[in-house]
Amino acid sequence: MKKAFLWIIGCACIGILMADNATLQKTIKDNEGIDVKVVDSKPTGIKGIQIVSLEQPNGLRIPVLASNDGKTIIGISELLISSDDGFKDSLKKVYEDSMKHNKGITDNQVLAIFKEYDKSNVVKLQGKDKSKTTYLVVDPNCPYCYQEIQKLDSILSGSNVELLVVGALGMDSAKKAASFYEEMKTKKSQEDKIALLKSVFEKTYKPKENIDTSKIITIGKELAQAGVNGVPYIIKK
Repeated sequence: MKKAFLWIIGCACIGILMADNATLQKTIKDNEGIDVKVVDSKPTGIKGIQIVSLEQPNGLRIPVLASNDGKTIIGISELLISSDDGFKDSLKKVYEDSMKHNKGITDNQVLAIFKEYDKSNVVKLQGKDKSKTTYLVVDPNCPYCYQEIQKLDSILSGSNVELLVVGALGMDSAKKAASFYEEMKTKKSQEDKIALLKSVFEKTYKPKENIDTSKIITIGKELAQAGVNGVPYIIKK
């Protein structure tokens, strides 16, 4: 009789949890218009609050803090200040697990975009170790991308390199990217291609004013839909 009672209590708890998850999913749908599902939840040690991992239709996950009734949701960022080490560590782990999961999904989608534009926009450079490839998505106006381009010789010592030059930071970037691809058509040797790449990332580089940027914009939209929300975006295979 006691076992049966415990089993009933357990089922009731599961039922409550499912109901709360449904409420949470409905709260987000009603307020943000996004369909999500709860894939994991953990206690925080704070009364009435749990750590929840939400999955979007594209497979990307969002870690949040949610009230037990599913009616209040608070986003989580890398910046977290708390004197409760247990809470902080739990939150950090959920955040890092979500980012790792998202990186895997985004990487696969970005690689599909590289394949889609393999013949037209992907710049391929041969490295010393041809068994490895470093994929770079870079913007001519991005200072961190500039640093990666300056390290090309070092990267090529350990792998092949494939690049997509994009216009993530505005129309000037899009014009520079489009101008780069126009000039790249005349470059045959790897040395000439690298020299052009480095010149495009210098502040002194001036793009063509009337250059067609439509393809650059299309690629940028596809990358954003894939989950790329910053440059440089780097994949090592």
